[in-house]
Amino acid sequence: MAYLRGHACRFLIADAVGLGKTVQAGLIIAEMLRRTPDGRALVIAPAGLRDQWRDELNARFGLAAEVLDAGSVARAVARLAPRVNPWAVLPLIITSADYVKRPEVIRSCESLVWDVIAFDEAHSLMGHSDRAAAAAALAARARAVVMLTATPHSGDDKAFERLRGLGNIHGGFPLLTFRRTREALGSVAPSRSSRRRSTLLRVMPTTAEMAVHEALLEYARHVWTEPDNGAGARLAVGVLLRRACSSPASLARSLERRIALLSDTREESTERQFFLPLAGESYGDDTPWRELAAPGMRNREAEIDCLRSLVSLATAAIGGESAGESKLRALRKLLARAAEPAIIFTQYRDTLAHISHSLPAGASVQLHGGMTYGERRDAARAFTHGGARLLLATDAASEGLNLHQRCRLVVSLELPWTPLRLEQRVGRVDRFGQARTVHAIQLVAAGTSEESVVARLTSKAERAEAMVAEAVVNGSSRETNDPPVPALLSSFTSLRSDAEAEAARVRDARVLGAGADARAGAWSSSRPPMTVIRRRHGRGHGTTTAASPQRLWAFRLLFLDRDGEFVWESLVGIRAGSMMSAGHRAPAGTVSAVRRYLDVPPQVSEHLAAAHREHGDRLAGDLRALVALMGARERAIASVLQQRRARLSAAMLQPGLFDRRHERTAEAQSHLLDQAVALTQARLLALDRLRNVRTDTCDLSFAIAIA
Repeated sequence: MAYLRGHACRFLIADAVGLGKTVQAGLIIAEMLRRTPDGRALVIAPAGLRDQWRDELNARFGLAAEVLDAGSVARAVARLAPRVNPWAVLPLIITSADYVKRPEVIRSCESLVWDVIAFDEAHSLMGHSDRAAAAAALAARARAVVMLTATPHSGDDKAFERLRGLGNIHGGFPLLTFRRTREALGSVAPSRSSRRRSTLLRVMPTTAEMAVHEALLEYARHVWTEPDNGAGARLAVGVLLRRACSSPASLARSLERRIALLSDTREESTERQFFLPLAGESYGDDTPWRELAAPGMRNREAEIDCLRSLVSLATAAIGGESAGESKLRALRKLLARAAEPAIIFTQYRDTLAHISHSLPAGASVQLHGGMTYGERRDAARAFTHGGARLLLATDAASEGLNLHQRCRLVVSLELPWTPLRLEQRVGRVDRFGQARTVHAIQLVAAGTSEESVVARLTSKAERAEAMVAEAVVNGSSRETNDPPVPALLSSFTSLRSDAEAEAARVRDARVLGAGADARAGAWSSSRPPMTVIRRRHGRGHGTTTAASPQRLWAFRLLFLDRDGEFVWESLVGIRAGSMMSAGHRAPAGTVSAVRRYLDVPPQVSEHLAAAHREHGDRLAGDLRALVALMGARERAIASVLQQRRARLSAAMLQPGLFDRRHERTAEAQSHLLDQAVALTQARLLALDRLRNVRTDTCDLSFAIAIA
């Protein structure tokens, strides 16, 4: 509704997990494609969710979407005419951020303009990554930008502002933020608002494990107090602390890797090496190694000796079957007591294998970022429909999966360092449709540095919720110091009541439509459908006498633009009981016998004229805001395309590479950009025609005589 009325062209839908953000984005896309014959939409989602998006759009809206990746693009190019860009001819495309960020792919999209771009799991775009850069480039070529995430704020205010600035060309397009909870939607009764129970389970480390934590903290203090150390050394220490919170075995592997890196001086160059963003989708769950390369102490030999001592302590803490690691022992006890399906999350994929070895054979299945999409799909299916009772997962499983029908218990082996990750984990089972109380349990090593993480997580979560709430209240982006536009805020606050009224209208239409389908074919297209209803005379509620006949008319009002093109239609109903003579009664015959009683009297014509004016004024007001906003957006997109033309040509025609091949490529790109700019000019002309909407003749849609 906000999209159709021109309240904004950038939207952040930050509803709680499982409340249908995909459906809301689908509504925007479906409405755009139905209203714009040549409209084009792009959905950018995690690779594992592309097929889910395609199925949702098809099942709920009847939209046929194409999933584009390297294989499907190659097949499309093979069947299309030469030099036809598959990105330019498909009306609805779904792709992943990790595919579209590739240089050769983003170049194929640079000259295109999209009517709607939807970014699913948009929180992954708030950093300084190549994903974010590609998203920003595409959003600057979109007439409407829709961002979907249940966790828009990670606790970092600057990252949140970067997310809110996505697609804000020249800082002139405010952002509307929507945030709904289950309580607000009425899906949870007030007396049962705590459908999620979160528990911090403090696990007492063994004596050997506590020795590891104390020695590691001492080493961390040395590194942090070294005056010449930069962010690299501190990051390495942070990784080691996180690994220690997972398990002594995980820490031992990272320590051994760090020793190897520090022992080989040739590895020092890896910190300065530029890594091309050509890899597939990564969730940061691989065993860390590059982060461990930075030296932390001036005396390298002394540091290696310290690390070897830590390896010995970690190895001793792993222990045998009789002792075991405290967290794994607590995990086994918890799962045995629960005796129901559960998801166990951890940060790194090598820890998953370690957990699996401590559980009964065949009881679990693993899901992590090192698996292909097909392998991840099969793993999820083995958990939801197979015999596996436990899903061991990294954060590769924390986005988009619907596991609430199978499971309600989520266990985190160690705490993530952002509330965003924690919420995403629990969101796999705490979704709309979950019939049972959800239990989220976080294992925390008591008396260690992990307890301080709890305080940081709580503080970040409170800060994040406050910032999101402020964004919802203000309804506009805070990238500038200007106050929110009052007109925008007034429109924003009225959306809820308008949406409720529209929902009621849709419900009524569905009820009426259920009985109308069987009669639709009997009405001839040559004349309006007419019918007569005979009422039983008598006393009681709902009865009328013969002296109070009624007639009802439904008229279809047409509105055209300046060039006579169709813009909108409205259905207006008028009831007239007193306008009929009390002495006349509609005969109990065929519909044709009633025709003369359905002649429109002058009084109805007056009501119809007033309704025509009212609907016309309302449409003109709605279009006025929409035309102004979309016109400004179209001009901004055109300026971005024109600026990009010079930069792109300069990059493509580098000194030393000026040959006929590059010259032809530059000419082809320039031609595409000319086409894109021409399309924006055509869209501006179409918008300008909407400034003067005129009324056309109205037709009688149907009439009812109640005798």
